[in-house]
Amino acid sequence: MASSLPKSTSEDTSRQLMQMVWIGALFYAISVILNAAYMIRMHAIEEYGPVIHEFDPYFNYRATEYLAANGMHKFFHWFDYKVWYPLGRPVGTTIYPGMQVTAVAIHRYLLSHWSLNDVCCYMPAWFGAIATLITGLLAYEASLPQNTSSNLIQFLWDIVQGTCGRNHVKPTKSNNSFSNLSPALECAVFAMAMMSIVPAHLMRSVGGGFDNESVATTAMILTFYCWMRSLRNGNDINTIVVYGCLTGLSYFYMVATWGGFVFVLNLIGVHAAMLVGLGRFSDKVWLSYSLFYSIGTLLAIQVPVVGWAPLRSLEQLGPCGVFLGYQVLQFCEVIRRRNNLSRTAAWKLRIQVCVALAG
Repeated sequence: MASSLPKSTSEDTSRQLMQMVWIGALFYAISVILNAAYMIRMHAIEEYGPVIHEFDPYFNYRATEYLAANGMHKFFHWFDYKVWYPLGRPVGTTIYPGMQVTAVAIHRYLLSHWSLNDVCCYMPAWFGAIATLITGLLAYEASLPQNTSSNLIQFLWDIVQGTCGRNHVKPTKSNNSFSNLSPALECAVFAMAMMSIVPAHLMRSVGGGFDNESVATTAMILTFYCWMRSLRNGNDINTIVVYGCLTGLSYFYMVATWGGFVFVLNLIGVHAAMLVGLGRFSDKVWLSYSLFYSIGTLLAIQVPVVGWAPLRSLEQLGPCGVFLGYQVLQFCEVIRRRNNLSRTAAWKLRIQVCVALAG
């Protein structure tokens, strides 16, 4: 008995050391991938210098110059007679200003010794690397055992372990933390590697390509990550509130940057509706979606080019319907718990509430 204790301790120490080495190797791979993602996008600047190219990026840079020189109020009331001649263009109410505001903020508060042109040229590469990192976080969150219930991801991981000739080790006190990370870290590294070189994203995040998608793609992935993070199993109420609010703020940044925000809104709305269909509606899901939709929509209507479209546009009414449906479901759930209703009585209550609202 006494001789087996040191042997077990030695095995635990050796296992922990190997885990630390493996995690260190993964983080080194992450640093290499991020550096590669950035350097690939810097090729145009290294070859030709900090020069803005293509037509839309030139207009975006001109709008950024106007914003930096005249401020927000004049920018949103700017009527440009030099474009769409002879009609002109009301720029303030037809532009998504998120990228211009970001560039001016970076230039004014972080890199005041740089020229505004240089900031605008380097921004796509910066946000391309950030998007690569957030894609890894998204894959990590999707691969955690507490989120996947160890179904498909763990099954594939067991196959890899069997192929490599390693025995499956049940979680113990010594290896439980690592078992919760694997294979999430590996999935994150693989996703980052793919995102760093995927051509569709490279086209829109190359240095000098000062266009909306270079920033909007990062905002879109960040919105999806915050939404998934708010739904993680085991979250306490404070964590749900924080990430639910961050989801709404990230969505607002996406709205202010690119018209593709409709895709983000509908995708999260469809996911929220599917959770109800799968029987996974809960207080956590209700709070997360309610915070996302209310904060995101209230802020989105402040963007002049968007206005009241989130509440009037047909393509954005679906998520609004999901939001209203969530409030009805939560109201019925509160009544059910308070009165300890049976499943049949709870369904009758839901039908009665829906009929009353429809009437």
